[in-house]
Amino acid sequence: MEKRRAHEAELNLLSQYGLRSDEYKDAVCLSFEPGEYVVREGGAIGGLFFVVSGKAKICLSVSSGRQLLLCYFVSSGIIGDVELMTGRREAFSTVQAATKLTCIVLPLSDYAAALKENIVFVNRIGKGLAEKLMQRGTNGAVTILQPLENRLCAYILQTSDGGVFRENLTEVAQLVGASYRHLLRCLDKLRREGILRKTPSGYQITDPRALRDRAGDLYVT
Repeated sequence: MEKRRAHEAELNLLSQYGLRSDEYKDAVCLSFEPGEYVVREGGAIGGLFFVVSGKAKICLSVSSGRQLLLCYFVSSGIIGDVELMTGRREAFSTVQAATKLTCIVLPLSDYAAALKENIVFVNRIGKGLAEKLMQRGTNGAVTILQPLENRLCAYILQTSDGGVFRENLTEVAQLVGASYRHLLRCLDKLRREGILRKTPSGYQITDPRALRDRAGDLYVT
């Protein structure tokens, strides 16, 4: 993780949420490499993260210890809004960088009270939470009803880096709700159809258009 002061151009993002950038000049930017955790479910969350660029996957654990993929933030969104509005001090879900991820971070200890008194900000947060609720309802139905191939194509599309899919397949099987064996069969089918090519470093995407067609807009928020 890399930490630095936020640039003025990055602070302008805050205006989308009714916040004046000149009031948050001490805000920092955190950059996470792919695979790094932003927050872990049940762990302390001390800030509100405004996504500037990159992709992060959002997962929730169940009693069996398995994880369920909820959604992605793609170059936008707020991490920590649920915790801010409910007063939780622990993260509700796990957030992990899928690609290089950059966020502006406002410490909750310094700004939580003022943010909740900002009507424009609260309305924007409310709209965002409503959108997340609708999207996660859709994603839940997708996990149950959509074939594995569609879910896997969406996952590959979102987590590939430089056109190569390098994720741990055991974890992927859990996140997309499939057995490891079923996952391998699906990957092999995509390879035989010319959509993927197996390489020593992972699976290279050889037909991005076909992959996007099968993925649709699954898991994206």
